Amino acid sequence: MSYFVAGLTNDNPEVRAPVYKQYHHVQSNEKFPASATASVSFPPSADTFRYVIIQQQFPNADLICFTEVKVFLQGSLPYINAS
Repeated sequence: MSYFVAGLTNDNPEVRAPVYKQYHHVQSNEKFPASATASVSFPPSADTFRYVIIQQQFPNADLICFTEVKVFLQGSLPYINAS
């Protein structure tokens, strides 16, 4: 796998298919061997997003295949006291 884009969006991908790079994204310009772990980070933002998109342009017959995608969040959520 190489040269992929990780993106963030609030548009449900089951309703509207994501268009390559038409969302908040970062691009990985590295080439990873099979079974490697790749990591991308987004700059801090006040925006919140619901969906993670992983896409790659296919100039030839290359495939993109994931066994697992993990999303780690950094930051804090507001605490609301219900009492």
